[in-house]
Parts: sequence; structure tokens; C-alpha cells
Amino acid sequence: MEMINYKTALREGFEAAQKADLARREVRNVLDKFKEDVLTGSEGKLLIELKQLEAEETAFQRLARTSVVGASPKKLYWALVATNPTAKEPSHKQLARWRQAKEGYPCLLQLRDQEIQFEDRTALEQGLADLLRDPSTGETLYNLMKQK
Repeated sequence: MEMINYKTALREGFEAAQKADLARREVRNVLDKFKEDVLTGSEGKLLIELKQLEAEETAFQRLARTSVVGASPKKLYWALVATNPTAKEPSHKQLARWRQAKEGYPCLLQLRDQEIQFEDRTALEQGLADLLRDPSTGETLYNLMKQK
């Protein structure tokens, strides 16, 4: 019978944590560049960033959630959200839902009824560019830019 080597397991855990940290930083850097390029490309009129939002719920879901002792909190999710920071009363428009593995990758964008998964930096960068090229996204961003 072979003995378990806890030192090796510990080292492997540290290596996995370092790899995940690098991947999360890489994703953050891609999103920061995306945000910066869109802001400068729109002459400061479009800000796109990750925000945590509350999931919409029906009246029945709200009643069920709040009628129990120790009611459960509202469900939250992450989304790429656009706004015009120069508008007098900026409104936020959700472009896509966002999910990310704790290991950094994969990342997932949910756009309408479509889910797109990104396994690495190149795929994520391409996916964000595709999001900007999407006609529905383009219309949303164009209307935000027109806000005064």
C-alpha cells in the first residue's frame, strides 16, 4: 500500500493557487484594457465595467423568499454594464451576464439566449470584440452615447 505524500499535495495546492491567481489577473487586465479602449474610443461617453446586480424576481418568488423565517437574500449576479458617465442622469444598461471560474478560466458571457465560453486570453479578447460588434450591443451603446 502506497503512503500519501502530503508535502507533494501541499506543493501542488500552492502551484494551483499561483496559476489561478495569474489567470484571474490576466482576465482583470483584459477587462481593464477593454474598459479603457471603449472609454477613449467613445471620447469618454461609454464606460463598460463589471457590476454585481440583483436578479429580477416575480412577486411569487419575492413572497416565497421573504415569508420564511431567516429569509434568503436576493440572488446576485455579475454583468458587463455600460453607462454614459457624461450624461446628467446616467442610466446603466446590461450588455451581458458574466461568470468566471475561481481558477480564472473559463469565463462565460451570456448574451440573450446564447452562452459563450472563453478558455484563454485570446478567446476572451475576441469575445469582447465580438460583443462590441453585435448589432444589439451596438444599438444600446449608440443610444447611451446620445444621452445628454
